[in-house]
Amino acid sequence: MKQPMRRYRSLRRGLVAWGLCAMALAQTGDALDVAQERSRIAQARTLYEQRFTQAEQACYQRFAVFDCLHQARKERRLSLDELRRQDIVLNELERKRNAAAALERIQRNVTQQEAATPTR
Repeated sequence: MKQPMRRYRSLRRGLVAWGLCAMALAQTGDALDVAQERSRIAQARTLYEQRFTQAEQACYQRFAVFDCLHQARKERRLSLDELRRQDIVLNELERKRNAAAALERIQRNVTQQEAATPTR
């Protein structure tokens, strides 16, 4: 049972590193493919759920089932919380991009209206 938990830890560390990179990208405004990142997060979520199912099954083979299940659920919760945080970062990035695009459209419309209006 210790081996799957170690895998969770290493994956979680990788996700934390990715999350920090994503936040830096969001702050600098560099291009980030949101759809691709959402797909990656969904794949990671599926992987965590599969690993949790395997860990849960392994727990039922042990003597201390409830403690093992508690630990497996804790690892799953931490991993899924990290993915949720990454979802939130992506949502914020998308909102900022949409707001910037809306402001640009408004500014373009105002400029066009000013150009179309005759001055006296």
